Amino acid sequence: MQQNLQHEIVAVIRDVGNLNGDIPPEKDLYAELGVESVNSIHILLALEEKFAISIDDTLFVQARTVNKLTDLVRDIRGN
Repeated sequence: MQQNLQHEIVAVIRDVGNLNGDIPPEKDLYAELGVESVNSIHILLALEEKFAISIDDTLFVQARTVNKLTDLVRDIRGN
């Protein structure tokens, strides 16, 4: 389940964040992978829509890797 969730999150980041290629789950999306900060709000909204959840802005900003975003979404969903 964790792996599927992670793949779905990567797909959102790749699409909305305009990234191509490998997205290592432990790399900082902004500092290391080059996601522009202006796209972060679009990623947040896309994740909220895809998973039908509400993500606290502060928690989202702190979750700067795929691993941390996966944990955050999993915790909010309760699974």
